[in-house]
Amino acid sequence: MIGRIAINLLQVIVVMAFSPLVKGVLSRLEAMVQSKRGPCIFQPYRDIWKLLHKEEVVSEQTSWIFRITPYVVFVTPIFVTLLIPVLTNYPLFFAFMGDMLGGGFILALGGFFATIAAIDTGNPYGPMGASRTRMVGFLAEPVFMIVFFTVSLVAG
Repeated sequence: MIGRIAINLLQVIVVMAFSPLVKGVLSRLEAMVQSKRGPCIFQPYRDIWKLLHKEEVVSEQTSWIFRITPYVVFVTPIFVTLLIPVLTNYPLFFAFMGDMLGGGFILALGGFFATIAAIDTGNPYGPMGASRTRMVGFLAEPVFMIVFFTVSLVAG
């Protein structure tokens, strides 16, 4: 049991450590396809470092939803890595709580909170941007669910 918990923690650490690197590699490959030089593959790490050292700016008109949204958006992908095995072939410690479909719903929860936070800002442009983001989500998320479902059926 301790080994399974250690594997869960290792998986979370690996996913959190290498996700910015994957983003950097994809950005670099995208630039290369467009015959451009592109950013360094470690640029996402620099961006995270810079964003973590910025001053927090919160409007006086926001509610508690706006204040908890960054935490919810940060925790939802981490929780998905506890549900879906990335480094191992066997089920993880929290696998009984969900599967690929549950992981999709959890990721959608993060997007939902981001949308609600955009509406909560008191700025007239927040709801407009949130509605555009949700429209893209309504078009893209069912496609991802169908792809994941099909892959899981083929895999057995």
